[in-house]
Amino acid sequence: MRLVVTVKRLLVVTLSLFLCTGCNSSEQSSNKQDSEIETFTSDVTQSTTGNTSTTVDTSVTDDTTNNIQIIDLNLPENSNYLEYYKEFTYGNEHTLSDGRKIVEDTNLYLEDLSGNKTAILEVPEEETEKYVVFGEMIDDNRFSYYIAYHESIDGSGVYNLENGEDFRIDVCEDHSGYVPEKAVDNYLYFSKGFISSFRGISKLNLDTYEFTELDCSALLDNDNYYSWSTDFSSDGTKAAVYGIVSEASETNGLNEYQVAIYSLTDEEVVKTYQIFSEHDYVNHQLVYHNDDEVYLYLSQYGDDPQNHLYIIDVTK
Repeated sequence: MRLVVTVKRLLVVTLSLFLCTGCNSSEQSSNKQDSEIETFTSDVTQSTTGNTSTTVDTSVTDDTTNNIQIIDLNLPENSNYLEYYKEFTYGNEHTLSDGRKIVEDTNLYLEDLSGNKTAILEVPEEETEKYVVFGEMIDDNRFSYYIAYHESIDGSGVYNLENGEDFRIDVCEDHSGYVPEKAVDNYLYFSKGFISSFRGISKLNLDTYEFTELDCSALLDNDNYYSWSTDFSSDGTKAAVYGIVSEASETNGLNEYQVAIYSLTDEEVVKTYQIFSEHDYVNHQLVYHNDDEVYLYLSQYGDDPQNHLYIIDVTK
């Protein structure tokens, strides 16, 4: 969700270019068959409730309609939903509890109360396309980060302000990299990918610094293309992953998109939601809005582009 040139927002144009495996492949899982499938098409009608215009599918059961609703973001009255869209920015300042700041400016700098800056994480001057991105504060002294490079990343890690220790996680042999996503209790979770292609989820034990790859074979060993667009529930138990089915649906001929809910504790896909649409969506963003709802923003480019928000009730 955070790279600009990057990882999280790269347009998925030539899917076959990126259909490759990660560092640690595993045997094909039957989770896809076992997970419940919710379908939602875009043969739609529009109804208005209050100030919110909601587009729902009239061709599905009431139960499915209650699971997913569409918000037309081109309508001015729905602009409030855009506040949850996470736009990537760089050059930010992050204020610490003692008033000091961590500043993004190609390198990461620590600025004291007098305004003096000291570089704490640097990239070589000659490597002008690299820059260090602040992730989040883990505790009073430690924070996560990653190094952006071209359309992917060039390492990530955890830095300790108290003692200057830098725990670095390098990229894989196939150039897959890790982006720190969320710290929950004593674990820091990472999404793994290359360019726009999703290649897994990992976790770092913040007590022992043991780094573990989770079993994501249910997402990797199938015919779907899962994008490096993931988000995590606030309790750290689930991740949402966005996918595209490369061929039009055999059932209705529409484009098919998916959101898979992956259990971080059981390491399996617990549910998959399918979205059918006549629109060729290009850009996307996935937001775990709260533990009950996932927001999927989908949009087009060109003349009169369609911009929609799919709100998925992940409790059903």
